[in-house]
Amino acid sequence: MARALKRIFFLPDAHVPHHSTAAFQIATRACKRFDPDILVVLGDFADFYSVSSHDKDPARTQLLSIEVRAVRSCLAQLEALDVKRKIFLMGNHEYRLQRYLCTRAPELFDMVEVHKLFELEENGWEWVPYREHLMLGSLALSHDFGSAGQTAHSKAAIKLGSSIVMGHTHRMAYVTRSDIRRQLISAAMFGWLGDFNAIDYASKASVTTDWVHGFGVGYLYRNDVPILCPVPIIDERFCVLEGEMIR
Repeated sequence: MARALKRIFFLPDAHVPHHSTAAFQIATRACKRFDPDILVVLGDFADFYSVSSHDKDPARTQLLSIEVRAVRSCLAQLEALDVKRKIFLMGNHEYRLQRYLCTRAPELFDMVEVHKLFELEENGWEWVPYREHLMLGSLALSHDFGSAGQTAHSKAAIKLGSSIVMGHTHRMAYVTRSDIRRQLISAAMFGWLGDFNAIDYASKASVTTDWVHGFGVGYLYRNDVPILCPVPIIDERFCVLEGEMIR
């Protein structure tokens, strides 16, 4: 019998291979325990440090093939959970490869595609290009909606007049408001799963007081307003989901 409430698990920016292995494993175990109908990867699952346009630390630079293998390994862990519907949103870090090819090797642009490198379609993933969105009932999903910062989620919901979930900011926040018709609109950001020690593009002092390890879950009844729940991961050691501690 189909569930009355669809259960959705949201996995935020992981930046593989520069991810927190501990946080990622906790999120994966939580997803298995939650048993979702839909799994949504919110973008920036890959870091693509090797093709970044920013200044790079030679000690961190890897071959693109090594990064892709690491991503495929982490995706395989998610695929083993056997979630019926899997959605992969491309983020600005996945877009790094397209941008690199456009500027450095335009002749190869149509031969090297992220979804093919990650074998998404072969493994049952739906994928959404960067800067596009997908609707789950009344809920709009995208890696970002054109803004960042602590209130990006709220701004996007107001702009679109729709409930939204986004990644990108690495922050954790949730807000519900009512429109003129007294219809509820919810918006959420669910943190990130990256490695704080691997940050070399922002002040570590600022991000460690603002970015949060975690993920999110949601419940959707038909096409009504989604119920969204941020779930922080505490000290890369555990989280509490639906009243249960998961290590």
